[in-house]
Formats: sequence, structure tokens, C-alpha cells
Amino acid sequence: MAMSPKTIRTFSALLLTLWAVLSTPAQAPSSIQEAVLLERAALAASKRFYLELDLSRREVRLCHTGAMIAAYPARTLEVGSPRRFLLDRESEDPWIATTWSQGHLDPPAQVHRIRIIPGDETTTPTPGTAGVEPPTLEDLIPVPPSYRIQFEGGRTLLVVLEGEIPGARMELNGWRIRWEEFLQGLGLRPADPFRIRLRLDAVQGAALYRSFPSDPPDLLVVP
Repeated sequence: MAMSPKTIRTFSALLLTLWAVLSTPAQAPSSIQEAVLLERAALAASKRFYLELDLSRREVRLCHTGAMIAAYPARTLEVGSPRRFLLDRESEDPWIATTWSQGHLDPPAQVHRIRIIPGDETTTPTPGTAGVEPPTLEDLIPVPPSYRIQFEGGRTLLVVLEGEIPGARMELNGWRIRWEEFLQGLGLRPADPFRIRLRLDAVQGAALYRSFPSDPPDLLVVP
């Protein structure tokens, strides 16, 4: 059965509309909020742990499949660029509403193995108590007074703990760190091109360090 001229015109218009939609290139996000939603959806679909750094709330969040597992509020948050040849070096790469890849701890977490012998009270994590109590993360993982979370491309979160660290403490050579930063400022050592300094209460900072995923997580910066 032959189609009427009106039907032919309608069918042709639908074909032209479909062709226009398919041939139009994907549009970039129209706003920072939309970019955050797209990045967050991709991280949630990865089925892996990831981090979010919320600039307005000044907190780091540990997330999985779109749900927040824990939040670590910061007392202060400072954005800066390390010096090179004793001059500030600015980074022009976009870093807000973007995902930073493959974060890892520096220094890395070290698990202290505790040997428990039933009946030997000196080997219990809490001598003087009845029976044998299993060690906690605070017993097994010592935490340094400051640490870095480094991502690909040299982007770094520097976490400084304020207050008394609960549980085991990792002692660091402060002079070694200052000497390393001095050499970086002279251009004699590679330096991070971009750094955010967070000051956290020692309890929160230690919890973030001890709960850091073993599979290097990505981080989304939320404005």
C-alpha cells in the first residue's frame, strides 16, 4: 500500500531528526555541578573504594558505590604550589570537579604483627586483663604525625595531625623531611606540582590513615 505524501513528509522529518541527534558530538558538562555528578557516577560504577575531598565542608570522605562510609573533617585546608628555585610555581591544570587517580600513602602503612601466646600474659595487647584480647587497628598500624596521599601527575594531599595520636605512633625524622623539601625548592629533587594541606584532629587523621584502602583509590575534588 502506497504512503500518502503527508506520511512521507512525517517519516522524512523523523529520519532527519534521528540523524541530527546521532551526528551531534557529545557536549561537555555545562557546569561544575554537572561535572561532579558525572565523575561521581563513574566512581560509583567502578565498585571500588574512592575518596572525595569536599572543599566547602573541608572534609575527606571515604566512599563506595556512591555511599559515604566515613567522613574526616579538617580544621584547616590550604591550597598551594611547592616552590622551585625558591619561587612559587603555579599549576594551570584543572583540579576542581576532576578525579585524581591512583592515590597511595607516603609513608606507607606498616602492620605490626603481634604474637599472642595463650596463657602468657606478657604477650596480650592489654596486660592485666582476663583472657586474650585480639589486637585492634590502633595496636597494629602506627600512624605518623604527618603523611602524604600522592596521586598521579604529582597531585598531593598533605595531612598534618594535631593532638595526641591514639594507639601506635610512627616516628619520623623531621629534619630529613625538611631537607628533602629544601632540595625540592632548589630544583635538585622532583617536587609535587600541586599540593593541598589539610590539618586534621589526630583522631580523625589517624582513622583516615588506618582505613586507607589497600587498592589505590581515586579522589574526586568537590567544590
